[in-house]
Amino acid sequence: MVEPNDRANDDVPDEIVEDIRVVRRAHAAAFGFDAARIVADLRKKDAASGDRLVSLPPKPVRHRPMAAGE
Repeated sequence: MVEPNDRANDDVPDEIVEDIRVVRRAHAAAFGFDAARIVADLRKKDAASGDRLVSLPPKPVRHRPMAAGE
């Protein structure tokens, strides 16, 4: 059995990843590889989906005590 992190897997093509890359390239090409247009389209699709998204507030910054010499 090959372990998931075994480097021997690097040469094995992953069909799912390749399919996703094909779709992403086609989507990017449809917008001339313009990042702003791609993001605008994705946000428009996101808003139109009707799915509820959760936006959590940022976690407060916790300062760690400084070690001697820092």
